[in-house]
Amino acid sequence: MNRLRMAVGVISFLLAVFCLTAPSFAAEKFVINYDKKLDLTENPVTISQDGYLIKIDMNRPAKPFEELVLRVHIDKDGKPVNISQGSVLFNMSMDMGLYKSPLQKASTGYTAKATLPKCIMGGKTWYGKLSFGHEGAQIEKVFLFNMKD
Repeated sequence: MNRLRMAVGVISFLLAVFCLTAPSFAAEKFVINYDKKLDLTENPVTISQDGYLIKIDMNRPAKPFEELVLRVHIDKDGKPVNISQGSVLFNMSMDMGLYKSPLQKASTGYTAKATLPKCIMGGKTWYGKLSFGHEGAQIEKVFLFNMKD
């Protein structure tokens, strides 16, 4: 009986390790080091990426469980671009899940809306990964912001 319990315990442990470390079970992580130029907490950011000028802004302050609206303007060669697809993924340094918001065409640029939870461990920094396609290219850029209580 003790051998059976031990075998079940070992198998359970191995399955738990596999499930928690397998890529199919882990949320995508794109945590970056702090960079004031990529911080949306207080001000909009303007990013140059692969020939695109990307301006990102949001409603402030960002608060847990309240709708967050990102406004994104994408220019190339001084002209607004029409993207083929786009989204913003959100995560934290600890696994809070992965939240995906599609970019929707707006009167000027694009918007993405998300309602993000509060970290019970006290974390406030969220990371967003903007992704969009244009003229066969796939562009990605990560930014960050802090939640207010």
